[in-house]
Order: sequence, then C-alpha cells, then structure tokens
Amino acid sequence: MKKILFLYNPKSGKGSIKEKISDILEYYSSKNILTTVYATQDVGDGREKIQEIGKDYDFIVVSGGDGTLDEIISGALKSDLNPTIGYIPTGSTNDFATTLEIPSDNLQRAVFLSIEGNTESIDIGKLDDKYFVYVAAFGSFADISYETDQGMKNIFGHAAYILEGLKTLTNLVTYNLDIDIDGEIIKDEFILGMITNTVSVGGFKGIISKEVELSDGKFEITLIKKPKNIMDFNKIITSLGSDNKDDELIITRKGTNIKISSDKKIKWTLDGEYGGSEKNSEIQIVNKAIKINTGINIKNN
Repeated sequence: MKKILFLYNPKSGKGSIKEKISDILEYYSSKNILTTVYATQDVGDGREKIQEIGKDYDFIVVSGGDGTLDEIISGALKSDLNPTIGYIPTGSTNDFATTLEIPSDNLQRAVFLSIEGNTESIDIGKLDDKYFVYVAAFGSFADISYETDQGMKNIFGHAAYILEGLKTLTNLVTYNLDIDIDGEIIKDEFILGMITNTVSVGGFKGIISKEVELSDGKFEITLIKKPKNIMDFNKIITSLGSDNKDDELIITRKGTNIKISSDKKIKWTLDGEYGGSEKNSEIQIVNKAIKINTGINIKNN
C-alpha cells in the first residue's frame, strides 16, 4: 500500500477545502493509498512539519495557495529530502498552479493530478539562504501579495490585488541598483524587479514570458525602470500587457546567477510572502531541484 503525507492549509482561499477533505481521502483510499493528514496551524508550520516528519514519506500532497506550496518545498530542500510533490491549489490566486496546468476551479481534476499527474523535475530559486518556487520580487507592486489582507483576498479574489495596487501609484519606491546577471552588469534606477519561473504573477498572465521552461536551469528576469513622467508610466502598463516589451523602460533577461546591490534595503517577496530585507542579495537557480506532479501533457482522467 502506497503511503502519502497530505498537508493542507485550512485558511487558504475561502477555507472551502475543509468541506472536501472526506472526498479527497475517499479518492486516495480507492487508489489503495494510506494517507496521513495534517492541517497547518500558522505561517511557517508546514515548513517545520516537513522538516520534522517529511523523511518518513516519499510522496507529499499539498493543498493551499502558492505560499503553502513554498513552505513544503523549501522545508523539503532544507532537509535534503527528495519527495514527489502533489499540489491541490486552493488559494486566492494560485499563480504556479496555472503554470503547472493544475486547475483551481476543478477539485476533482486537481486531486486526480496530485497522484496521477505527469511528474516533472523543476528548477527552484534560492535567494541567499531562502528557497522560492516561482517568483522573487521587489518594488511597490511586489509588496501587494503579502500586504493585501487575507480577508480581502477571500472576498474579492484578484480584485483585491488591484485595489491594493492603486494605493501604491502615488508613492512609488525606487532603487538605485547594480545588477550582475551571469556576468552582464546593469546599472539604473528601478521600481520593480521579478525573477520568475511562471506564466502568471499576482493572478495576471502575460506580464512576463508566456513560454516558460520549468527545468532549463534559468529563471526569467523582468526589471522596470523608474518612469520619468505619466507617459512613461502608461508605456510601462501597456508594455506589460503585450508580447513586445519596451526595451527603454523594461529590461528582460534569462539567468542562472543574479547578484543585486542596492542603495537601500530591498524588501523581497518570495512566492507571495515576505522574504526579508537586504541591501545585497544573490539569487541562484537550482536545476531540477524538486519533483512535482503536473497537468502538463495530460488531457484526460
């Protein structure tokens, strides 16, 4: 009999997962799976639990938002574990689930893919000593993911991010940066930076590359310069929604090793959660660091 550890965040999204636990466990039992269940109690609890008991399981299923997934994967990597991860997205945004082609609006399909999906070995980012799954970001708009109240996320969904974002427009924080991307040096004043391995950020598709290779050893890098006037700002907004980014205002690259030095502390967001503040940071991409079941190339149950 196959054994799995099932960790779920009962507060994620609107908490609807709590009403579906019995159905999920019944499905796993029908597949001759013995399931150990744990409901995370607070931020960071999932990471601690994986470090405590993860060694006893070769297969771990996570249900929650991208932040919960981050906790489980980073906990496994910090403990030198190499389980196969299944993911049932139940958060308010579920950016990485979109990239993995796991539906957040079809629980039955997501549960099926959690154990029957196509197993991919994917790259993971590391910011100094912290792991992140799909995005490390800084700047005014990057703050939105963790500063938006969970209650607003539950009630308004993606609109909550937009409402919070409107507050930042009149008070853009800028950073004078020296950036080294695999030996290429870039110096300028920026309002936003993202190192990503996803097709969706903050629930919005298309603001970064639509074609993402999850295991090529490189993450996409998007840097937005400080707008000099309202026309520049409008260009940035328009460019982010198009396939052709404005090279004068938006710098895009791919990279494996990124070093960033700033004139003041950078407040980082890692997978939608607060990731600390530093003046100098190094981001490294760990190639094929974790195995995760996806809906990629799987069309039917």
